[in-house]
Amino acid sequence: MKIVKLIKGWYHAYKEKHVAQMKELGKCPVCHGSGFTTIPSPYTANTFDCHTCNGTGLYSEWEKNNE
Repeated sequence: MKIVKLIKGWYHAYKEKHVAQMKELGKCPVCHGSGFTTIPSPYTANTFDCHTCNGTGLYSEWEKNNE
């Protein structure tokens, strides 16, 4: 059980660090500022507008949607 707690703690710290870095850069943490996400498939890659920043790639838009 301690290993699960250790992994959860590490992941939470990693996620907070990533969000802080993206905030500093002004980019959406989900799409890394590109405005779209890609879902890979065996033959083609499907791209969609990032649902968390509404396709803008901005941290401020991501922050509004995650309150």
